[in-house]
Amino acid sequence: MVEISLALQGGGAHGAFTWGVLDRLLESGRFDMTAVSGTSAGALNAASLVTGLAAGGADAARANLENLWRLVSEGSPLGAAEQNMPFFPLPRPVVHSMLERMKILGQLVSPYDPAMPKSNSLRPVVERAIDFALLQSAATIPTFVSATRVDTGAARIFTGAELTVDALLASACLPDLFRAVEIDGVSYWDGGYMGNPVLKPLLAEGRASDLLIIQVTPFQRAEVPQTVGDILSRITEITFNSSLMRDLRTLTSIQKLLDGQAHLNPALQHLAGLRLHMISAGPEIGARSSAAKLDTRWSELTGLANAGRKAAELWLETHGSDIGQRSTVDSMLEPFV
Repeated sequence: MVEISLALQGGGAHGAFTWGVLDRLLESGRFDMTAVSGTSAGALNAASLVTGLAAGGADAARANLENLWRLVSEGSPLGAAEQNMPFFPLPRPVVHSMLERMKILGQLVSPYDPAMPKSNSLRPVVERAIDFALLQSAATIPTFVSATRVDTGAARIFTGAELTVDALLASACLPDLFRAVEIDGVSYWDGGYMGNPVLKPLLAEGRASDLLIIQVTPFQRAEVPQTVGDILSRITEITFNSSLMRDLRTLTSIQKLLDGQAHLNPALQHLAGLRLHMISAGPEIGARSSAAKLDTRWSELTGLANAGRKAAELWLETHGSDIGQRSTVDSMLEPFV
């Protein structure tokens, strides 16, 4: 098997795409996953993946991921409604239009408003889905989860014994939906603002020389958004991709500078030889609005997972022989980095 590190982007319900990608990679049996970084929904996927691998290998990890997203759906009003009324399905455009309006209205209501719930609706899902004793133990592969400090705007990376329920909730804490998560007297918001996902912990020597980024938020849009919902959606996408673009620009620039020179500094040889790969959500997912990231119906989540499996299958067919040999993202990133 080829050793590989994973960087899992966040994106609400679109994180189910990553579930599908991981499911296909695990099914292939071709990779030894040596470290994982995740943000927001990517953090939940990371925790499910590594605890499954530690508990029972690839099959257990696949079961863990499916269970996570099933609990996400069952714990949401939309998911529960679909389960209770299977013979009266709501069309996707109707649901997404409703979610769009709710998202816009949500910008006007603070989660600290007395009428809003104090509890985080994700907490019972996370508590049921993740074995935290196992996540924090030495039995799991190195796992890194990022959140954003509200006071300084700096990224905080949680790992090892720091990977608590609150750490995962902090990583997925969108400030227009949830109250900030406090950990040791510090308040945190979603990690996507400063690291979506963070790459730095995966660049250390001793990690795998192949790094695979699973991206669910598109870099590029073909048309200029015009509706309020579409404008807010594009602003969110740019904001949550900015840290990844920054890190990729920095990394690729350093590698170009080190080309042929890394032997002068042995400490830089690993960084110079790091091979980058990316599996990105396709146009059918990129065409959805940001409100679609709130659609947690099981039919939608499994559809996203199927799209992820197909994307992973295509990547394996196209680049499978390149893993361990060369980077495969150069042409993909050229317009952006």
